[in-house]
Amino acid sequence: METIHFLVISPYRGMNELIHEVLLSENQVQADCYIANLTEVDSLLDKLNLFNYDAIISRGGTATYLKERTTLPVYDVGLWSLDALRAIRLAQNFHQPMAIVGYENITSHARILCELLDYDIPIYTIWSEDDATAAMKQIREMEISVVVCDVISHNLALSMGMTPVLVTTGYESIQNTIQQAITLTRNALQSRRELTQLTMAFQNSPVGCTIFDRYGKNILSSLSEYDQKTLLPFFQEHFESLWENKDSSLEYHLKGNILQLTLQKTTVRNTTYLYVYSVLKEKKEIRKIDAVTEKTAGNNTMLDFSYFNSTHSLSSTRDLIEKYSHVSTPVLISGEKGTGKDWAAYNIYSKSNYRNAYFYQIDCAYVTERNWNYLLTHHDSPLAHNGHSIYFKQMETIPPQNFSQLLSYIADTRLAARNRLYFSFSTNNENHDYKPVITGITKLFSCLSLHLPPLRERPDDIPYLTTLYINRMNAELGKQIIGFDSKASLALKQFPWEGNLHQLQRIIYELMLITTTPYISYENTMRLLHQETALWVSTEQSGYQFDLHQTLDHITYDVVRMVLKEEHNNQSKTAQRLGIGRSTLWRILKSHAESAESV
Repeated sequence: METIHFLVISPYRGMNELIHEVLLSENQVQADCYIANLTEVDSLLDKLNLFNYDAIISRGGTATYLKERTTLPVYDVGLWSLDALRAIRLAQNFHQPMAIVGYENITSHARILCELLDYDIPIYTIWSEDDATAAMKQIREMEISVVVCDVISHNLALSMGMTPVLVTTGYESIQNTIQQAITLTRNALQSRRELTQLTMAFQNSPVGCTIFDRYGKNILSSLSEYDQKTLLPFFQEHFESLWENKDSSLEYHLKGNILQLTLQKTTVRNTTYLYVYSVLKEKKEIRKIDAVTEKTAGNNTMLDFSYFNSTHSLSSTRDLIEKYSHVSTPVLISGEKGTGKDWAAYNIYSKSNYRNAYFYQIDCAYVTERNWNYLLTHHDSPLAHNGHSIYFKQMETIPPQNFSQLLSYIADTRLAARNRLYFSFSTNNENHDYKPVITGITKLFSCLSLHLPPLRERPDDIPYLTTLYINRMNAELGKQIIGFDSKASLALKQFPWEGNLHQLQRIIYELMLITTTPYISYENTMRLLHQETALWVSTEQSGYQFDLHQTLDHITYDVVRMVLKEEHNNQSKTAQRLGIGRSTLWRILKSHAESAESV
């Protein structure tokens, strides 16, 4: 029996993972799986050879569009009413006004559910991205902040500052669709595509070959992934001159390399194609610095302000980010480790006038002496360019001599006038003092200030944040978890979160991996919290409060950790204060460390 080859385009990562899981049990079926939403499909298809596939599997609006865009059979992974219900229940955890937006495969189920359950939720059916944009604008005018939606509406909601809840597809829906696709495709294998003169010439090419039609569309390419990224934009930019060129051999200088081209036109079935045979020689190696990360936003970047949609202490931070994005003044971002300083800097950049240029993130904790010399002296350093955004993180870790050199460079080269600058420092880095950093920068020029509060100072935001993270990770992990049970939610609010958002996200991720029920249990939550190095102390009552539902052994351990923390990890003073020997103290700590590792 002949092997079937599917092209699978999933709108989000979680669905992609479930499809991989279903396909593991299928013999003589191969699939190339990609993650792309409706706005990204054209770009993806232009890179693929669709002759290699027997059918396409996708979902919702993307599947509808693919039926018009290609001649291949397209199978739509449908939604069940239970999928829509889970998303609605998850959105209700935000306790904010909500609406439902999506293609008919979502809204038809939603209408039935809302009617049966007597939910008064506005529902908008869309047929295109323009419909989605209009619906989102109307929802925003109604001051609705939470939207249950599909992927295309999800991205629009993010760009408009609303919180989206993605309707994810369950395992059963995916399994049924794939079974249907296999059955129908096997029945249609007798009409498989024919190999044309195009593909034969393409396969016989000894060098990289790219084939275009008269409109500049890339039909096929044998270029490597690296060469495609380098050459295809060049071919598109110069397509008209290549098509009209009378010379069969050309040579270009491209980014320090020599590009040799051989052109040939071939007519197949009254259609003329241009074959571009290419050889790229004398490649230069571009110097890389591990501590420097180059990022871009682009015109289609979706700004994720969901983190700041909380009705508590973060709305003012969101307002500052919005206002700071409209000016070019340097920004000084402060906060404890894990409070989201990198995220804040990148989001200001993404909404600023600099969003179409590069965002260079320089982690000062990992910049070597040689790296500093390159950054401050080389003509191709990111600091030598103009019109970009440059973010210096962990500024408190810079050695005094390098910090002085950096300040001199900023002043002498007018770096702040040529680029948008961001600086961040941690206020709880015990090994470094951040005060000289503030003094040095603020003496050099005026800065906008953005302080991100630690999580322990805003426990009322934790239920919102946990719902937000669960919503995102459901899509990534292919889960349909609704939230925490009431006791677990209270435990999260009482935990001190010394690692702030990073620690919270990590704990939620681990809990979601081991959870198989709609709600994350108190028992699993407490087991992971006890593995954390920080002592669990209630912030809602005065003094230290312990979980008296634990065993005496665990309560003893909590007391030891509390005193050890107060004595700044000095075991001798801790043992003396508790009236026990150091060996006894060591055994208590070691036994709990071993039990945590064995869980």
